[in-house]
Amino acid sequence: MEQNFTEIQQRVRHYWFKDGVGEIAVGGLFLALSLYFAGHYFAGTRFLPSISNAPLYIDMGLGVVLLLGIVLTRKFIAIFKTHITYPRTGYVEYYIESKNSLAARISIFIAGTLFVLLLIAIGRWVGSFKWIPAFLGIFFGLLLLFLRTKTSGLKRFIYHASISILLGLVLTINSMPIPGLSVYYAIFGLWLMTWGGWILAKYLRENPLPNGEDDE
Repeated sequence: MEQNFTEIQQRVRHYWFKDGVGEIAVGGLFLALSLYFAGHYFAGTRFLPSISNAPLYIDMGLGVVLLLGIVLTRKFIAIFKTHITYPRTGYVEYYIESKNSLAARISIFIAGTLFVLLLIAIGRWVGSFKWIPAFLGIFFGLLLLFLRTKTSGLKRFIYHASISILLGLVLTINSMPIPGLSVYYAIFGLWLMTWGGWILAKYLRENPLPNGEDDE
């Protein structure tokens, strides 16, 4: 029974990524982060309220961008799937109260905040933040490979992971006038949006609306 439930979970997650919308949304969030870091670099700290000696990574501005980005990303995915995906291939959900509780979401948010603070502490101890692109490239790469094991083996996640790791390492090794983080988020964001757009176009071709209905 437990094995069957695990297979069901994987199929549901596989279905969730089937239309490529998640990649488009996350790619858009990464582009917003790229613009923030580039803007912070060119404008300095005159227009953004710094609250630490490492303003680039812990500015209130970054917190606002992340918060709004996450909220808008979730909203975009929900609206798109409601009006485009579910009318074509149906709605599938499994419910586990402990994993979807408010306490679990708060714990994830706290863990993310502590993760950022840990990066800042390590950067101050090392004396440089130039290693951050490599770290994030590897981190997102491993995360994508982990997600692949949870989604019945989506092959394109291997490509995403490879690009993330390679891009992060190259940007860390090569010194650039623009912050490596901005370039990393820009290139990887465009990569995800391009892949997501291609997957979405394929999904729409293969799954037309039944009975010739129009998208609302």
